[in-house]
Amino acid sequence: MKKLILALLSVCCASTAYSLDFSLEKMKASAFDGNTVSVPAAPAPAKADSQIPQDLVYKFNQAKNDLWRLESDTTWLRSDIDRLESTARRRAQTSSADAFFQSDLQRMSFDVSRYNNDAGRLRDQVKGLLQLAQKDAELNRIARDLEMDARTLLNRAQFDMENSAQRLEWAVRGAKPELIGYNAQWQAMDISRYTREFTWKVRDMSYDAQALVNKTRP
Repeated sequence: MKKLILALLSVCCASTAYSLDFSLEKMKASAFDGNTVSVPAAPAPAKADSQIPQDLVYKFNQAKNDLWRLESDTTWLRSDIDRLESTARRRAQTSSADAFFQSDLQRMSFDVSRYNNDAGRLRDQVKGLLQLAQKDAELNRIARDLEMDARTLLNRAQFDMENSAQRLEWAVRGAKPELIGYNAQWQAMDISRYTREFTWKVRDMSYDAQALVNKTRP
């Protein structure tokens, strides 16, 4: 019996020692095994923000949108002026009065005057962008759109609007005032003058828009 107890004690001690040795070996392996230790990578340094100020992009886009609006508003202006010219010539040929012609002419004079003022403000707006321009691909893209719309508007002004307004003035001069209104001649002269001023302002704006393209080119 005494021998049996000693044998059991010997087995237990051996098992405990083996377990301790096994655990120590696992700890050593986990401590020095490169596959089980993960070191987090250092974060990449943040890149410096090279974008231009957003308020400058906004100013460029605002000028572009204002020019597009002016270009759209004057799309059918030549046709409207030509209709007034046809009415004036028809009244002169038939010697028939038109009670509404003078009011239509006055409304046209008001519209052309408003477009003329808008062109002046937009010209100053584009000129101001030249003082703020920076070399940037986005600004250059907007500037190229500005230059293209300004060139389109200039062609319309000097080849369509001016010629139509001049023909309207001649037609009104050839009609009797009692047929088309006693103020019609002065209103037609105003329309012709406003279209000439409009052309001058758009021409200046076109030159500045072209300079803006060159100044913003990266």
